[in-house]
Amino acid sequence: MILISATVCAIIVSLFNWLLGLFVMGMAFWMMSSYELLSRKLYSKYAINIIGARASQLVLSIILYSFFGIPGIIVGFIISFFIFSVTYFKTTPQFSKRFNKIRKEFKLSLHLYSYNLSNALLLYFDKLIIAPIYGYTVLGYYQLGFQFLMFFSMISVSFYQYLIPEESSGRNRNRIRLYGIALSIIITILVFVLAPVILKAFFPNYINSLNSIRILSLGIVPMMITGTLNSKFLAMKLTRYVLISSIIYQATQMVLIIILGRQLGIEGISLSVVIAMIFQITFLGIARFRLGKKNEQNN
Repeated sequence: MILISATVCAIIVSLFNWLLGLFVMGMAFWMMSSYELLSRKLYSKYAINIIGARASQLVLSIILYSFFGIPGIIVGFIISFFIFSVTYFKTTPQFSKRFNKIRKEFKLSLHLYSYNLSNALLLYFDKLIIAPIYGYTVLGYYQLGFQFLMFFSMISVSFYQYLIPEESSGRNRNRIRLYGIALSIIITILVFVLAPVILKAFFPNYINSLNSIRILSLGIVPMMITGTLNSKFLAMKLTRYVLISSIIYQATQMVLIIILGRQLGIEGISLSVVIAMIFQITFLGIARFRLGKKNEQNN
């Protein structure tokens, strides 16, 4: 599914710039290589693959930029992607070509693809609404707070990616979940308290983002809980719950951006993110509770 969508996107963007086509395909190969390592629980190699790609992208982009300008940056990324896609190319011959197996897993792949697409929309679609309605000044203040949230979301993503292969193997990792939630609570408190200091030291021109940062920091805990619940459903191959929860988040956020944004300004826009996350967690929590009850009755 990733390869098909990447190929289509690569063909489209190649009509404008052939380097972008290579960029898209290289990124797809690298992502599949990383997921392959993760699924095999080769966590050290997975970390090397991620960190190595990012580091080489930085170094190569700086070097090639001095020779070729902006295209050099793109080439640096392309080279890095293909270098760290070795795992994918090695395992390609092992992929099953049996149609029945592909058809069996197609629905699961489609749900996961839709979930990943919705996550991409989470990063960009709200900006398309905020800018025309509230202006670029409000968008700028909101975006700074949102970047704080995305930076700390890497913690929840790390737990999420670790838990999926572990729980797919039948291992119980509830203690890890509790550690993750506890860590996210501590980080939320630190961000909430230290936000004024950070803004004055590094972003003095964005002091109006203070309330936005504090409100959005409250989303760190819900993101962690959502990630751990999603990992549970994905490990059980119950992807429809993950997809539905993501749709609930998107729909709730879009509506609240308009309603709360008009009433409370940037604080309302930021609050829409946190409330949408709470709606998402509520759905996942109820679904998990009902599944637990159903399993108890069957046993």
